[in-house]
Amino acid sequence: MALVGALIVLSACGSAPTSTATPVRPPTVIVTLPPRTPTPDRGVADHDLGRADAYLHIVHYGDLQCEPCLIVARALLRLYTEHPEQIRLTWRHFPQPQHDKAFLAAQALEAAAAQGAFWQLHDLLFAEQAAWRALTPDQFREVLLEYAQRVGIGDLAAFKGALESQTYAPLIERAVEEARRRGLRGAPVLTLQGQPYSGLLDERAIGDMARLILLRQRQFQQQPPLQINLDAQYIATLYTEKGEVEIELFTRAAPVAVNNFVFLARQGWYDNIPFYLVTDDIVQTGDPSGSGGGTAGYFIADEHDNGLLFDREGLVAMANQRGVPNSASSQFFITLAPQPQEGFNRQYTIFGIVRRGMDVLRRLTKRDAADPMRYPNLPPADRLLRVVITEIPPK
Repeated sequence: MALVGALIVLSACGSAPTSTATPVRPPTVIVTLPPRTPTPDRGVADHDLGRADAYLHIVHYGDLQCEPCLIVARALLRLYTEHPEQIRLTWRHFPQPQHDKAFLAAQALEAAAAQGAFWQLHDLLFAEQAAWRALTPDQFREVLLEYAQRVGIGDLAAFKGALESQTYAPLIERAVEEARRRGLRGAPVLTLQGQPYSGLLDERAIGDMARLILLRQRQFQQQPPLQINLDAQYIATLYTEKGEVEIELFTRAAPVAVNNFVFLARQGWYDNIPFYLVTDDIVQTGDPSGSGGGTAGYFIADEHDNGLLFDREGLVAMANQRGVPNSASSQFFITLAPQPQEGFNRQYTIFGIVRRGMDVLRRLTKRDAADPMRYPNLPPADRLLRVVITEIPPK
């Protein structure tokens, strides 16, 4: 919310030393300054894909001949396909001097943009990068005409003429200078919501960060007040793609965790989210982003000293940041076998037990992003479709 500043100018007239009259004070003048509107982050040659009012703005400083830029472009395209209403992509030219055709490729994009085909040629150049990267610049010029025809550019003569006369070379040079003034040294560079991205340049890492930012739209400002009847019994039914799982919640042993779980379930937090971690020992969900780092926007108190132990299968517990007190939020896991007592007891709050559906949990697709030997390419996660809470009043 913009704040309106007010400049108050006070002026006083002093009386003459010999005067006994009351000094005359001019009226106070209040000058209201206009609200400060943040200057939009726009480059000299930006090309946007997506809604102007999209929640997440991602900028890609790219070089069309750069192999890591291809990985980034592919990741961004898939992200945009998943969230077309929530993501706006911006391309900024940043061809690197070590690439002999990158500057020419950037000019070709501008020539295509003049005929309404920027993103079509952008996608095709990245898709065919391996085929043209080894060509000479002259050979590449001929291929560019073929590509222009393939993406539906109508005036091929104008496209060719723009390349031959280097019509857009000054614009590309200004874009490169602008990137360097911002302190950038090479491509690719990503910013998300105006902040530099420093994670791994792979599809999963970029996607996880973007989905975590998108998750902010759903988060809550604080944990819920007490909503449950401590004398009632609560049953949670998890509807999954593989079947139903019925859980008895331990209201008396873990009232904070149960209250939190019931609140989130009723708010739809757990609707259509992934079982992002499935091993031989546990299944874990509760993070709509699927990254493993998502929270509901707040944290709850630990209740791991409630006397319950990880000595059997089917125990339902809050996930947290190991070693960080009171760091549980929305994520929970279910045990598929007894767990090491030293590593689990008094570390995680147990708040329920599976009464029906262990066979469903064991049919969930195995996936573990922390185990690249077994899962270098994670399979699609099974989905938790919704959680229905049943309250059984006290007798």
